[in-house]
Amino acid sequence: MADISVEDKCKLAARLVEQTPPGEINDVINDIRAIINDDQALMPYVLPALRSYNLSQLHVVEHPELDEIPAHTSLLSEAVILPGSEKERYVDNIGKKSFAFDHLTFTVSDYQPYELPEEEETFRAELAKSLEAYSKNHFPSGFYSVACSQFPLNPQSAAAAVAEPDSIAPSETAPAEDPIPTAAEGEPFAETAVEKMDTEEDADVTDVVTELVNSGDLEPSSTPAVGHVEGKVDISDPERLEALDEAVEEEKEREEEEERANGGANVVENISEPKAEEEDGPKLPEEEEEEIEKKIEDLNVEDMKQKRVENPVYTLEVVGNRYNPSNFWTGRWRTHWVVDQIAGKVKGTINVDVHYYEQGNVQLATKHTTSFPYPTEPNGSQSIASQIVTTISKIETNYHLELNDVYNELGEKSFRALRRALPVTRQKVDWDKVTGYTLGVDLSKART
Repeated sequence: MADISVEDKCKLAARLVEQTPPGEINDVINDIRAIINDDQALMPYVLPALRSYNLSQLHVVEHPELDEIPAHTSLLSEAVILPGSEKERYVDNIGKKSFAFDHLTFTVSDYQPYELPEEEETFRAELAKSLEAYSKNHFPSGFYSVACSQFPLNPQSAAAAVAEPDSIAPSETAPAEDPIPTAAEGEPFAETAVEKMDTEEDADVTDVVTELVNSGDLEPSSTPAVGHVEGKVDISDPERLEALDEAVEEEKEREEEEERANGGANVVENISEPKAEEEDGPKLPEEEEEEIEKKIEDLNVEDMKQKRVENPVYTLEVVGNRYNPSNFWTGRWRTHWVVDQIAGKVKGTINVDVHYYEQGNVQLATKHTTSFPYPTEPNGSQSIASQIVTTISKIETNYHLELNDVYNELGEKSFRALRRALPVTRQKVDWDKVTGYTLGVDLSKART
């Protein structure tokens, strides 16, 4: 091992994780960490392998009591990965939630609502009810899961938030007025002109039309004027306008001198002319435009999620674990059934893993694949879901009986044939005295 690089050691460790016997993953991880002694280099290789192991071995997740739903369990597998989610999330069909799972610490977090369309949920619930009865009857410590590949319903709160964005303040949507000239500091008449504008009673004003507030438009509309406006209103008398123009010119000259002194190359704009943005209409702040674009993008993502799968499949999974470390053995039974209504078939895979490690290390792994036709209609009092689970029960029971016969034959015949046979004397050979043995003496003893 000294000649192997750390990277190669981590790759070998990842392969060991995927081959871990049932119920021994914690011991394997701790031993690997002690051997590698470099968690920073080990984790990038171990985490993907640990995720793959948890999904393939149908890891059991415990959920606390939440929203008046009692504490329960769910299984991790490829079938319960939430479709359409950016980050990998898993579905808890019993609790009607989706959640995030840390494969290293085995912790659950970030519960969110999950709900299937009524048609798919009705059939899924029927399958789950029948499968629950079967798993409790056949496995002392069995757990089950029924998942559907259909996209879940969108949460109402998320749809409402996108459909009705936050209203924009009237001051932000009002069209820009012609800029009011301001005089330099110390000029009293400029302040007087502004005060006169604020107190002018005859001047027409603009306001926001009530129907446009909180209308839900993603693009804000320009605010119309109330009443008839023929043109701009003269808000000051000619004498003060002349004085105001002189103040503006003085301020302009002062700013140009400062620009020359600072070496600036920018030309001062004429503040009496409206800006291009003001001529084109009101502009939203950049942050608000980005926020609205993000909401539109999120809306498109939600629409994609809401698309229905034409042929959703239902996945039934059962896992039974038996751990007996005091007697040095562990075992796991896993079944994976896919119900395809359009194809008219139910395909299944049965995996059995047993590990014996008393004064040795022996693993028995079996895999059995099978299928049967999908029932098209109820049979008497049995619904379609009940017929499917009943057929699954018969197939798994027959396979279990076949395994018992095979293992009994292994113990009585196959394993016994591997043992060394005794000589004709029916006595063990004393190899320390082998030179004193003669064929004749042995034969005579055998006859007597």
